[in-house]
Amino acid sequence: MSIVQLTSKIDKAKVYAQGSTVTRLASLSAISWQSESIEVEIIGLPLAIDDASVRVRVESSAANENVSADFVADRVIVADVRVGLSVSPPPEVSLSSLEAVIQTAKAEVDRLEDLRSAIDLEILILNELHVPDRPIGEEGKTPPPSPTGARLALANFKDEQKQLRVLEKRELQEKLRKAQEHLADLQQQQFLASNANVAKEHELRKTIIARLHVGNIQTPALPSPDNLQLVVEYFIDGARWTPTYVCRLNSATNTAAIAVRALIAQRTGEDWNGVKIELSTATPTGWCELPELPSLRLGRSQTLPRKKAWRNPPKGAELLFEDYDHQKQFQDNEQVVQLSDLTGEPMEIPTINQLIGIPKFPFFKRIVTHLERREELSFSELETLLGEVSKPASAVNDSFDDMETMMITASFSKNVAPQGGERSASPKSPMMVRSIGSQAVRMAPQADEYRGRGGDPIPEPIFDPSADIKNYGLMRLAEPSNTRQRGKLSIPNPRTLYLESLLRWQMKVNFEIETVLQTAFDRTFCNQVLPRFGSSNIRKEVGNFDFVYLGTGRIDVPSDGQYHSVALLQENAEIDIRYIVVPREDANVFRIAQLRNPLNAPLLLGLADIYVDGQYILSKTIATVPPRGQMELALGVEQSIKVARNTSFKEVRSGMSLVSFNELRHSIHIAIANRMGRVAKIEVRERIPIPQPDAKVDVSVTQVTPPWEKYEQQERNTPIKGGYRWQIEVPAGGERELIADYTIKTFVENELVNGNRREE
Repeated sequence: MSIVQLTSKIDKAKVYAQGSTVTRLASLSAISWQSESIEVEIIGLPLAIDDASVRVRVESSAANENVSADFVADRVIVADVRVGLSVSPPPEVSLSSLEAVIQTAKAEVDRLEDLRSAIDLEILILNELHVPDRPIGEEGKTPPPSPTGARLALANFKDEQKQLRVLEKRELQEKLRKAQEHLADLQQQQFLASNANVAKEHELRKTIIARLHVGNIQTPALPSPDNLQLVVEYFIDGARWTPTYVCRLNSATNTAAIAVRALIAQRTGEDWNGVKIELSTATPTGWCELPELPSLRLGRSQTLPRKKAWRNPPKGAELLFEDYDHQKQFQDNEQVVQLSDLTGEPMEIPTINQLIGIPKFPFFKRIVTHLERREELSFSELETLLGEVSKPASAVNDSFDDMETMMITASFSKNVAPQGGERSASPKSPMMVRSIGSQAVRMAPQADEYRGRGGDPIPEPIFDPSADIKNYGLMRLAEPSNTRQRGKLSIPNPRTLYLESLLRWQMKVNFEIETVLQTAFDRTFCNQVLPRFGSSNIRKEVGNFDFVYLGTGRIDVPSDGQYHSVALLQENAEIDIRYIVVPREDANVFRIAQLRNPLNAPLLLGLADIYVDGQYILSKTIATVPPRGQMELALGVEQSIKVARNTSFKEVRSGMSLVSFNELRHSIHIAIANRMGRVAKIEVRERIPIPQPDAKVDVSVTQVTPPWEKYEQQERNTPIKGGYRWQIEVPAGGERELIADYTIKTFVENELVNGNRREE
């Protein structure tokens, strides 16, 4: 069955606190309903994907929404999904044409090297050219005339020619270097083309193969492949996100636009270009037990239904292979009988007891090695070799059990000895030796099954239904000749599955696949350090509740491991601006914007950039707000509201009797001026002294205008005593006055600690 390769693209990415689920879409227009079973393949996937998380389904494409999902699910079923490895095919290179180009490049390199040698020879000749010395005359005579002009011309000619040759050599050296590099590139292409079937580590990718089972292909109601698409989902590590916000307040309309943004970092091995984004606070790879909700029944007691659970297969499956074993033994006996007819000698079928339960058998491998060259052994040599098994247990291995040693000894002695009971000295025929050797060699793989590392028995694999049942398509049934595993399902080693998938590509692997996959997984690590001050770890904020934030557009996030700011969604909410001032501590009036969370999901702890009327005010960290919950944003100091607090103090003695008191009268006067063009709701907080329980002091409020209310600061989880507050409205451009008088009464002979005056 041929496999149809489909082109896919990333449509959606769901990012968790650690990792992401990627959704790919592939159109099925490239296939046709020729048969009821079709295999399709998605190639070019990252190596770090989790094989167990792969999910494949068939849906109607966005272009044809008339085809319902149930209609498609009834007629096109994904019957099997498996994950393998693939290598992109190398470009085809014609070796004949490439060889001609290489020969031309070699000729060019040889020509340039010859020119360089000729220039070197010319430079050597010019160096040997010397200017003759000035002639020396005879003693006592006038010196002969010196050809100065000719000597200077010769010296200038030598220097000029040497300079020309040096420049020419430099240009030639550059041409030669480029020609040699070109030749090396061509030779590398020839080497790669001749070794195209050898896989490279960087070329390795994962692939997903799905088998589609189509219903009755003759049904006219079967949807066209052009209207269907293959949806592939897989989980891959290497993605993180943290929330951020932008809040834009409009003081004129008392509205706010809250934009939910996120800082996303991903290193999955593939760029996300134009994908839908979802941000989740869940843990995708965590295990969660579903709760059981027991029912309460009123009336007569009834028998509870038995829970369906996994039941182990029935025992005695080995009995199903008795006929196979008898047939196998019959064929061996028939072969031996035919050999005895040819040799004219009676023969017995050599048998070897099954080596089950023997912890160590150090000389068995040596026996098999000798039996591999059984055609070269004489019967006496083979007899001597097999006779080693009949040695006492202490001589072979101290760890052997005596009973097991006797059983093996009797088995070998019975089958090797002639029928008469006495061992013959004459060598047997080569056919008999070959028959005995083949039996022993046939038993060698079976004996190796029961030996693990260091000779220990290999434990029998245990079938875990909760984990292995999901990989039912990968399970295989052992061959009947494998007496240990036959009749049992087992999952092959992942390396075996990967190598089998590479056989389709006719590629050789000269490296460790496990190392490459582990390296790809390590490269998905994203920096755990949060990018900005005020960012939060979402798993610590949500607790036991999980939420999903759906993006409204498509975004781009490169696979570089760096944090990128992306916009998710924006919602509007009404705000209520109020002002808070504590004139006892500070005369500045602080703006507070109170609004309701417009989302059905919480606003997690994160950094928010706040703008008021288009102007940036500040950045602050907002606390986690539940869905539809109330939140407050501190907007800093309002300069258009002025507050002044004045106090007065008077100490008066009450009464001239034997017991007299001192009255410490305090008066607080607060003036507020609103210079804004709108009404201001202002909360003014005050505090008066509170005596200790055992102190002989009395504090009473004598006058408050306008009335105030108690304020204990419970919303900040820091309760106080003696707190009061006014909640007033100051008209635009207006003023208000607040008055509060209280009296502290003590005995005349007493005074307050740190002075009687409480207001400064």
